[in-house]
Amino acid sequence: MKSTSARSRTLAATLRRRERLSPARRAELDRRTVARLSRPLAIVYTDTADFTVRVAAHGMLHFLMVFERALRMLRPLLARHGGRLVKVEADSLLLVFPDVPRACRAVAAMSSALSRLNRGRPPHERTVFSFGIGTGEVLDLGRDVFGLEVNLASKLGEDVARPGEVLLTEAAVAALPPSLRGRIVPHATITFTGRPQKVARLRPSRVA
Repeated sequence: MKSTSARSRTLAATLRRRERLSPARRAELDRRTVARLSRPLAIVYTDTADFTVRVAAHGMLHFLMVFERALRMLRPLLARHGGRLVKVEADSLLLVFPDVPRACRAVAAMSSALSRLNRGRPPHERTVFSFGIGTGEVLDLGRDVFGLEVNLASKLGEDVARPGEVLLTEAAVAALPPSLRGRIVPHATITFTGRPQKVARLRPSRVA
């Protein structure tokens, strides 16, 4: 696979070239570019419970201290599950994994690890995530990823899931093996890109 900088340069050059092309020729350029830069990945988007409330009550530096403490502990765990931290967005993490089973097992391990880290600490020093999981072909630029399933995982993690919940897109559920599908519970139907999207919840596990 190309390096992160090479992929970013390829995309930048393609976008400049695309501006000069007719609509008919853009379609072929898009097809070739997507084939070069995209690959199937499982996406996990996390959101931190009570971010705004805690910043208002204790300040941004206090929140960042607590968040960084959790991130230090989670980095090696992600690596063990084949995951990659793409970027940190305020109080959220954008993560990618080779497949949905590994993403689900990593999320279970993350939740267990955070529970251990939180033990004995006051509420304002605890870290609790909600999770959204999607999967599909995404443009992978190394420091960022783009695609509809990225957007949907973000929506689930930030706007739909409650603290501690793990919500999956239809595509993510379809990619689960029987061993994990037994932990799936129907959750809700949301509208995304103008169509109904069934969302499922992953029941908690003791996997670590």
